[in-house]
Amino acid sequence: MSSNISLAVVVAVLASIAFAASSVVQHRAVAGESSAKTGAKLGGRELLAVMKNPVWLGGLLLLGLSAVGQVVALQLAPVTVVQPIGVLAVPWTILLAARVHRQQITRGMWGGAALAVIGTVAVAWVAITHATPSPELQDQRLVIGTLIGFAVAAAFAFFGVRGPLAWRCLAWALAASVVYGMESGLVKAIGAYLAAGPWLTSGIFWFLIAAIVIGVALAGVWIQQGYANGPAEIVVGGLNAGAPIAGVAFGVAILGEGKFLVQDPMAVLAMLAFAVVALSGVVMLSKHHPEGAENG
Repeated sequence: MSSNISLAVVVAVLASIAFAASSVVQHRAVAGESSAKTGAKLGGRELLAVMKNPVWLGGLLLLGLSAVGQVVALQLAPVTVVQPIGVLAVPWTILLAARVHRQQITRGMWGGAALAVIGTVAVAWVAITHATPSPELQDQRLVIGTLIGFAVAAAFAFFGVRGPLAWRCLAWALAASVVYGMESGLVKAIGAYLAAGPWLTSGIFWFLIAAIVIGVALAGVWIQQGYANGPAEIVVGGLNAGAPIAGVAFGVAILGEGKFLVQDPMAVLAMLAFAVVALSGVVMLSKHHPEGAENG
């Protein structure tokens, strides 16, 4: 597909709404099926029970629609443009979850959500103003970058198992966010390989396919663990603040989308500062959410 940033933004916004709805639906299913107490991992039987739940399957359908929208948007615009838009799922999720659970939205929750959205949108703005028209693919760099991404995600997942109870939900969400952010770049790379010519005999192409399949499976399990350890709003906040940062980092460092960005040191510093603001918002959201406060 040819580049069309305006259409990509519209599709990505619609995908964020579908993702928010899927998160609220799946969180409700996990909360209904899980016998685990807050802070514990879902066991194999509990995961299987959740996966058979019609409510959870409905959430999976919504998640699939969101994923399709994300893939389409990624073929229309750079990763550094599309990925940050997903943070709009945070306010959508807060509104939907409050309606479903009949909970009052606190000022602290809105403040955290606002910081997450503002910080991530600012990251996107810097990325958009320094975007490159197409990725610059290097096989070795793709492999190394993918392995590093999985290692970082695994570190967050370990923290989700062994870390303080109050932070486990967010840790699981950040583990999945690293994978999702990285996989946005992998999808972009696969599209480039398909357009370049023969790919059936390309080892790197099949490596990327395998990485996406493994990543989707791992991230899916980690998200359910996040739902078992805390509210959907914190999971979505962690996912949609962490994934854009991971996606932009992957796009800049691995896909070569940052060749204009690195020529502007002030833009790099601004992007890092905005990323800190976004993550601070997610931390604030986890502290002020009623369930998060109880775990603390």
